[in-house]
Amino acid sequence: MVKIPTMKTVLIIVCVFVLTQISAQTILRGPYLQTPNENSIIIKWRTDVATDSKVTYGTDVNNLTETTVLPGSRTDHTIQLTGLDDYRSYFYSVGNTTNMLTTPSSDYSFKTNPIPGTKIPIRAWAIGDFGKGNTQQVEVKQSYVNYTDTTHTDVWFWLGDNAYADGKDHEYDEKVFAVAGFSDIFSKQPFWPTPGNHDYNEVWEQSTLLGIPYSNIPFSQHEGPYYEIVDVPEQGEAGGVPSDYELFYSFDYGNVHFLSLNSEVYDFTQTYDGINQMKAWIEQDLIQNEQTFTVAYFHQPPYSKGSHDSDDIYERVMIAMREKVIPLLEEYDIDLVVCGHSHVFERSHLIHGHYGNSGSFDPSTMLKDGSNGNFTQGNAYVKDDEPSTADGTVYVVCGNSGSKTSSSTLDHPIMHYSAGGDTEVGSFVMDIYRNRLDGKYLHASGQILDEFTIVKQDMKVELEDISVCTGDNVILSPLISGGSDDLSYNWSTLGSTNASVTVSSQDIGTHTLIITDNVSGQVENLTFEITQGTNMSLSFSNDTLWATGNNGYQWYLDGVIISGETNDYIIPTVAGDYTVSALDSTCQSNSYSYEPLGIEAYAFKDFAIYPNPSKGEVNISLNETELPAGYEITDVSGKTVRNGRLTKKQTVLDLSSLPSGTYMITVSQQQKSQTLKIVLNN
Repeated sequence: MVKIPTMKTVLIIVCVFVLTQISAQTILRGPYLQTPNENSIIIKWRTDVATDSKVTYGTDVNNLTETTVLPGSRTDHTIQLTGLDDYRSYFYSVGNTTNMLTTPSSDYSFKTNPIPGTKIPIRAWAIGDFGKGNTQQVEVKQSYVNYTDTTHTDVWFWLGDNAYADGKDHEYDEKVFAVAGFSDIFSKQPFWPTPGNHDYNEVWEQSTLLGIPYSNIPFSQHEGPYYEIVDVPEQGEAGGVPSDYELFYSFDYGNVHFLSLNSEVYDFTQTYDGINQMKAWIEQDLIQNEQTFTVAYFHQPPYSKGSHDSDDIYERVMIAMREKVIPLLEEYDIDLVVCGHSHVFERSHLIHGHYGNSGSFDPSTMLKDGSNGNFTQGNAYVKDDEPSTADGTVYVVCGNSGSKTSSSTLDHPIMHYSAGGDTEVGSFVMDIYRNRLDGKYLHASGQILDEFTIVKQDMKVELEDISVCTGDNVILSPLISGGSDDLSYNWSTLGSTNASVTVSSQDIGTHTLIITDNVSGQVENLTFEITQGTNMSLSFSNDTLWATGNNGYQWYLDGVIISGETNDYIIPTVAGDYTVSALDSTCQSNSYSYEPLGIEAYAFKDFAIYPNPSKGEVNISLNETELPAGYEITDVSGKTVRNGRLTKKQTVLDLSSLPSGTYMITVSQQQKSQTLKIVLNN
């Protein structure tokens, strides 16, 4: 006799099966990090079994106190963590609501971005044409890890052709995410990608000719593994203007603005529809950009004599980027353009206005600085901070982070340094701090084979004329924005080289301050005047304080301006120290300490108002035997602004809605009446 299992037994079997599957869940890809900003980040991973998604995280690796869960079942997991603190390190673990799949450690960590515009040291790392899963790819990555050591990598950007040969999903796994010696970086280092033509072999699968799309496909139809894998800020989540597509985007890190462009939006029929749409976005993005440095990166370079020759007629994408996009970038005086595609390393001089083939390069008009750009040799490329000024751009090709070629001429006239060949693989490193950008070619051997520096003369200095009171000493310090933190000061007429100087009325006259930025070489020469301040004095008679002087008046109580009191006299009603100054200087008079008469002299025994001056709330104190009483508040014109009854010994009035100024509070009871002055500093 066959025994038929009960429904309960079936459910138990199903539950055991499901739990077994969940407990056996394995991570196939990642976890990896996307789109960090100052208060959020995206964490993605792939598993072999579909479950819900869970991330635990916190600032203490031993105590992950926060949790984010995404219900539902999936194998490709994406969770965004929000509400994070800016520029802070976090640790995390990924899994599901039943089982966590990673153990918290420094290998599973990230650092949020600083607030855009913050001037902090920044390290950026670029690799191009790397995704071949070969030993060179691993060597390039390891050489960078050794080089950067304990210095945190703030921005890691990909220059396209990220997974060979066709950007297929399994190629991203086999040649990028799962490559031994390369894959360990993903769980702790976000990357900012751009696609290349090999990545687009899947995007343009039905529409390619020689690797170039022969028809213009709408942006919404750009689909494929690349776009499924990455999660970039199409809505300006990390700074910049929303592009509405993952095809191209921008972001800020510190005081650097990055644009990830897409050279693959070109089509063989040369409608330029895609490029023109991208250009419209670029212009809107750069109009609002206020960061110190601007860096653009994309796959196919406008200039190269490597494995791809930008002069060859069939290099239609390279030509289109040079002719259509580069003029717009240079219109906004972009500082640096970094590309891949050509399997070599090339770095240009500082140039501007070269949009044709290599034979059309005219050094007399297009070469802004033909030096090697080496800072230590005194040859840094110097620019101002005005986008409207054509100071020049440096162009870098780094398509050899896993690929290499030995069949290139490497003789483009704009290039200062070029390297190719069977052993020539490496990456590009940038260090930015305040107004200095250093670029370096890091060979896989660990050697720096080329380096250059761009400095911005962006220092702005303000120093106003000042009046000095007799007998006073005043410290003068210029207000400085921009520039480096290596400045020299020369108060030439005051005999000081400090950042600030102390002056007195003995220094009355015209003076000069010379400030030199020792990084950019910028020199600012300021002339300022020290004048004699109007000295004031005051006296007390007939319950009134009187000021002497003839340049206008401003009265103070305990060092705080009494709003509206600008006459040459004041009748004190509030206890404290009174002073007066002239309107044309900060010279304070002698101080007069005022104490009201004793309680027995008032019509009301315990009538008091405090605090006075007040920032909104006022306490009125009365003797219990004199309650109830009425009160009336009037402004300086005598207009009643508030009235009511007092029924308690202590009454709190909220006067925060009244404008700042001087008011009179009168308390009345039958035949008794008393008025006190109150100052509001709302």
